[in-house]
Amino acid sequence: MRSDTPMVLRCLLVLLLACFVLPAMAHDEERKPWVIATYAYPQRDRIAAIQPLADYLAKRGGHPVQVRLFPSPTALVEALRDGQVDVAVPNLHAYLQTRRWHQHVTTLPVPQVPLAQADRYRAVLVARGVSSLDALARDAARLRLVLVGRDSASGGFVPVHHLRALGLEAEAAFASLRYAGSHAAALQAVVEGEADVAALAADVYDASPKQQGIVELWRSDPIPPGPLLCRPAPGVPCQAITAWLLEAHLRDPAVMASLRAGWPEFGDAERLVPADIARLSSQATRID
Repeated sequence: MRSDTPMVLRCLLVLLLACFVLPAMAHDEERKPWVIATYAYPQRDRIAAIQPLADYLAKRGGHPVQVRLFPSPTALVEALRDGQVDVAVPNLHAYLQTRRWHQHVTTLPVPQVPLAQADRYRAVLVARGVSSLDALARDAARLRLVLVGRDSASGGFVPVHHLRALGLEAEAAFASLRYAGSHAAALQAVVEGEADVAALAADVYDASPKQQGIVELWRSDPIPPGPLLCRPAPGVPCQAITAWLLEAHLRDPAVMASLRAGWPEFGDAERLVPADIARLSSQATRID
């Protein structure tokens, strides 16, 4: 019996360790911070813009959070897909990418932009030395095109879709194509003669001083903003997060105020509301 004592003691020690260590490990897993993330944009402090949102979710959920910034909307989508992000603040292109690739991702509420401001969120094509869309189609091979970015909405896929309807593939039909990185930079490229045609947000164009010789060729219908997204996973309560966001304007107005500062297209939105999935789905055929 004495020879069995060390083995019995070892077994008891293993059981005791299991009783204390395994629950601690499980607790640590449960307390893994929720990652609240978005994408970068020139002259906008997007980390500061989503920090109140992260703080609000941490308070409502009694859970630690972490904020992260990715270099582009597409990089944000890839991080969401790879499990690096739990709640994302995307643009419309990123939202549509995610809904196309990952049907299980939860659509969260979207800022309720006042109607007059929502009407102004459109894309425009502007040009120097081009008088009409017919002239654009005829002379595209000698014209230099500038877009904001591949995954921009008003400065990317929305005007590119319209060009395609005219029979013009942005990457092949023009003498050159480059990406400016911001709406202001896209417009400036035409102003300074570095490009002949630019696609950008209408509100940026409308707010800029009018330049002699630059004409507006086309203006899109209003573009809806992209809703927030949540990646369902153990310990990530997407449905509860949806409810918390719908109450954010009452419990913490700083959430929406900060999002407005980061995204001009949100206008004077004061609250988050359920997304219009049907309207958003109608945009899905426009992205590559």
